[in-house]
Amino acid sequence: MDRIGEYLVRRLIGEGGMGKVYEAEERLSKRRVALKVLRPELTRHEEGRRLFLNEMQILAHLEHPNLVRSLASMETDGQLVMVLEYLHGRTLRQELTRRGALPWQEALEHVVRIAEALTVAHEQEPPIVHRDLKPENVMLTVAEGAAEDAAPAGLKVMDFGIAKVLEGMHGTNTQSIGTLQYMSPEQIDARTIDARSDLYSLGLIFYEMIAGEPPFSSASPRELLNLQCTAPAPALDDEVRSGLPRGVEEMLFAMLEKKPESRPASAREVSERLSLFRAAGASSAAGRSSRARSTPSGEGARVSAAPPTPRMAGAPERSTGERAPSSGSSRDGGTTRDERGEGDEPKKERPRTDTIALVEANASKAREVPTWLAVIAIVALSLVAGMTTYLVRLKTTSDAQPAATATAEGRAGRSIGADEASSTKR
Repeated sequence: MDRIGEYLVRRLIGEGGMGKVYEAEERLSKRRVALKVLRPELTRHEEGRRLFLNEMQILAHLEHPNLVRSLASMETDGQLVMVLEYLHGRTLRQELTRRGALPWQEALEHVVRIAEALTVAHEQEPPIVHRDLKPENVMLTVAEGAAEDAAPAGLKVMDFGIAKVLEGMHGTNTQSIGTLQYMSPEQIDARTIDARSDLYSLGLIFYEMIAGEPPFSSASPRELLNLQCTAPAPALDDEVRSGLPRGVEEMLFAMLEKKPESRPASAREVSERLSLFRAAGASSAAGRSSRARSTPSGEGARVSAAPPTPRMAGAPERSTGERAPSSGSSRDGGTTRDERGEGDEPKKERPRTDTIALVEANASKAREVPTWLAVIAIVALSLVAGMTTYLVRLKTTSDAQPAATATAEGRAGRSIGADEASSTKR
């Protein structure tokens, strides 16, 4: 059995551009770990080795359920090695390859968890930027002993800091290190990179999860570079948009803005705003499953979206049917993606589900009054109203009788007086 330092190597898990990953066992504790052995050129480069050890020390102190724990870092036998917690499951890339597009509720959950992990790293001092966020660096974990294709129990973001080490070898913090398919425009243009670069990559991942394919693709690297830097993200198909909350779609395209300052300010903002849709999304998914089970095969395959509702407080004010502005829509009164389709023909907007409609979907159930209580309340109110009417009429009748008697007596008195006056004259 091979050995790396104090670890016994069990098997090769995978191999990529950064190096090789092995399943291993700590010799004394028998703890199962993952060893990432970085490429030899990192070891031969003095600055790269220094940055690696420094970066791993920082990452070792990052603690979050959605971050892969760095247990140790070392240099042994001329190799730079990261010791990571062992994860049982599959990568997000493997999940997308196997299933294609995911339901928006499931994709949303993955995005929120990734954003939560990014928040912890970005809020370090100085901030730790991933720089190479992609489906291959996101692990969907399953319970110990479960099949690898079982439903995910959690999510872990991997490979923080590796791109920074590679950038350090080139002597700049703007070097275009990463995977072209998920690279931000500022990375491609070798501009200064900050945390918002990771948000662009997260937007690309989110788009691919719900659409089934990335927004930009080309067999030509040059064309792909051009698309990433200049082309607006294409609108989602109507089938994908059906039932997708407007607030979720707005956040998606906000993350895909070409200019960093036009994107959300932070990963925390992304996670907080999208978290509003978590419970409502799970509720609507459960409702669709229930209706599907009670519907004959071949009928009701699609559930129509709820009609538009008032927007969430604090959200930008938009006219009905208008989608969030993206790099493909004009901010100066130009044509938006929703207003025009191919050949500038008007594009019919379908009813959309909005924030309040989803968030209040569950709350409305709690406000419903039981039928029996409603009946009792109606009967009681009817009795009170009837008694009140009866008493008012009774009082009115009793007050009217003395008045009528007095009037009659008065008339009789005037009649007698008139008779007496008449007889006196005579």
